[in-house]
This record gives sequence, structure tokens and C-alpha cells, in this order.
Amino acid sequence: MELAHSLQLNEEAYNQLAEFQKAEFIFEWLRFLEKLLPVTNRADIREKQKKLVEQLTSLLNSSPGPPTRRLIAKNLAIIYSNGDTFSVYQTIDKCNELIRSKDDSPSYLPTKL
Repeated sequence: MELAHSLQLNEEAYNQLAEFQKAEFIFEWLRFLEKLLPVTNRADIREKQKKLVEQLTSLLNSSPGPPTRRLIAKNLAIIYSNGDTFSVYQTIDKCNELIRSKDDSPSYLPTKL
């Protein structure tokens, strides 16, 4: 899982994993990110902020469990408190879109939660 230890999600390594390993890889990366972001230089965060926010919000669409959602939220809060706040409203809009979605099928319900 050393491949999960970077500021951005290693998408190459993620795509090579089996389906049952992907959730563990994401959780490990989010835990590492939670520890790394507070000690990372603000300039580094701002430089990679757009990609990081895209990666984190795209994870919300994959119906993560409560611990993963909590880590995504913590990491987004750290990014916006240490980086630029220019896209915070876009991120909030994406979250609201997930909540307001008309799809109430059982497979989509965990995403809304």
C-alpha cells in the first residue's frame, strides 16, 4: 500500500487493483492524506488543489461507506482551509446534486447518504 502514500491519488496503481482491493487502497490514501495535508506547504496544496478536489468529489459518486465519507469531508475541509477557497461553492453544489438526485433506487441510495 505504499503506492497510496502520495498527495494525489495514484490512479495507475488504483486501476490495476482488483475490485475488492480498491476500497482499502482509497481508505489508506485518505488516511495518509489526512496526516499529510496539515503539514504540507500551502503553495504545494494550492498547486495540486484542483486535481485533489476532483479526485475527492469523484469518490463520492462511488458510494463509499461512512468512514470513507468522513475522511473525504475532513480532507476537503483541510484543503479549503489551507488552500484557496475559490471552488468551495462548486464542491458544495456537487454534494447538493448528489443529495437532490431523483434516483431513489437501492443501488444509488448509499451515494445519496
